[in-house]
Amino acid sequence: MINLHANVRVRANDREGIEHLCRYLTRPPIANDRLQQLSDGRLALRFKQAWRDGDGRGEAAWGGCGAGRP
Repeated sequence: MINLHANVRVRANDREGIEHLCRYLTRPPIANDRLQQLSDGRLALRFKQAWRDGDGRGEAAWGGCGAGRP
């Protein structure tokens, strides 16, 4: 689930609010502590929760520009 709320206002003198907004905007899209490089060079991303389809896996792996191609 993605939570996007574009109706955010911060007053010019609200230093704490400005800092909070800046930290939010500059955070990385993928948490580094859940990303690792596998021995074959592919990247693996560990999810916070297992998939809901009953698969039970909690990670995905992909590699290079040819990822997902046969």
